[in-house]
Amino acid sequence: MRVSELIAPAFLAITAAGFSTHVGSAQTPDFECAQLSNVPDDGTPLAVGLNDLASKKINPSQAESACRSALRADPANPTFMFQLGRALSLGNKRLEAIKYYLDAADRGHAGAMNDLGGVFEYGVGIPKNLATALVWYEKAAEFGHAGAMTHMGRLSEDGLEIPQDFANARHWYEKAAALGNAASMNNLANLYRYGRGVDPNLPAAANWYLKAAELGVASAMNSFGELSEGGTGVPQNYQTARNWYKKAADLGNADAMGNLGALFESGRGGPQSLETAREWYVKGAALNGRVAMHNLGAMLENGRGTSKNLAEAKFWYERAAALEYAPALNDLGRLYLAGAGVPKNYVRAKISFEHAAKLGDAKAMNNLGMLYLNGTGVQRNINLARAWFEKAITLNNAEARENLKHLEETALVDGAQVAARRASCIQTCATLQRSYVNSVCERYSATADNGQPERTKCVRMSLTLAQQCRSSCREWAPTSLADNKCVTCFQALIACSISQEPPDSNDIPYAVPKGCLAALADCTANCRGQTAAKSETPNANREKLK
Repeated sequence: MRVSELIAPAFLAITAAGFSTHVGSAQTPDFECAQLSNVPDDGTPLAVGLNDLASKKINPSQAESACRSALRADPANPTFMFQLGRALSLGNKRLEAIKYYLDAADRGHAGAMNDLGGVFEYGVGIPKNLATALVWYEKAAEFGHAGAMTHMGRLSEDGLEIPQDFANARHWYEKAAALGNAASMNNLANLYRYGRGVDPNLPAAANWYLKAAELGVASAMNSFGELSEGGTGVPQNYQTARNWYKKAADLGNADAMGNLGALFESGRGGPQSLETAREWYVKGAALNGRVAMHNLGAMLENGRGTSKNLAEAKFWYERAAALEYAPALNDLGRLYLAGAGVPKNYVRAKISFEHAAKLGDAKAMNNLGMLYLNGTGVQRNINLARAWFEKAITLNNAEARENLKHLEETALVDGAQVAARRASCIQTCATLQRSYVNSVCERYSATADNGQPERTKCVRMSLTLAQQCRSSCREWAPTSLADNKCVTCFQALIACSISQEPPDSNDIPYAVPKGCLAALADCTANCRGQTAAKSETPNANREKLK
């Protein structure tokens, strides 16, 4: 909630009440003028929105007249100067309004300082000057103006006009909250809930939400309801959640309407009623509530409490997604992936999942992991799949935990990894073959005797043995085994052959000693059995997208 949202409702309600009864009343000028300042201090300088608030119910000239009369009766009163400044702003006499704001500020009126901050920040009647605006906000804060503190906190948190500084935002929110400012309590709770500049602290967030909710902040009521529903920071209590959602919904909070509808849909915290759930979704959606629009889309997608309609479901998902609602982005991605109600489009599915994941949606992170695991619309990449599953797991996503477990059990590796492992293994086999030649074949004569030299025959035998080693590399590369134990069989053969006495004259000189050959056969049979057990191809499509 920002400037126009914060200013307009309160100002219209109060000024209408104040000025509509002016004509014909017996109220004194100071009382009538004072109506302008009876606006709850929400942290936004009131002067910023006065230009947008002219209506038939507000008579700027009457407001100005009342405040001038009050100031004439008490020329040194800074409150009347401040109120006249507001009245002049309402009548579009902005430069004259600034004069009275300055006069009031010179006499220590914190509200005037705060409004001057708004005048300079937004360029009301003068060019924008943020540096000057900050000076006035800080002056107002020094004089104990909780609204200025809150606004300084928002500027630091948003990081749009000044460098983002969560620590500074928290500093100002804490000061304003200590003075009873409900908006700052709510903002402080958000920092603790989402870990903005602090370690996430859900109990602290719940405490501040409750304080703000008890002071009538509808968004805090909704947030406290969400924590109560999820059992995060406070004990899980669906009835408590339902009560706070109802209070916030009655105050017009659209997201609370969506959350309340979800409890009616599931029957948590009270009786189940799909009809009532849909009614709340429709009300919330009409107010542009992200939660309500998304939940209404889910109802239409699944045909719960209404006829199934994928086209309408997509419409509501898109509306909620446009408001950066992560669950809607994830569900929109699912529709594009499956071609449900829309043409199948892997690129758009991936983009939606990535957007939702960036906003912290664990289901979208898991779904991205499945895309990379299966190579659906992307090049298969096990490392990326694992990374997305791990991110989702940190957010307690059960499906991602199962998918990662499955991945680790089957030790899936992508094509590039397989090729690299195989190439490294084959290189090791070549090195061992050269070692065999140098240590074993060198024993034999290089002189031909009725045919090829015995050394040449030995070298050929080593190549045959190396071929067995290389074959084991192809079997081992796609598995989860860190080492190819069949390579160690070749190493053992070399050691065994070196340790053996030269063959008898009745044996073929260059043949592998019989004992060494038997040991090689046993070792190879054992290692290949282990490899086969680990190289079963999994069904990567075992998990549905969530």
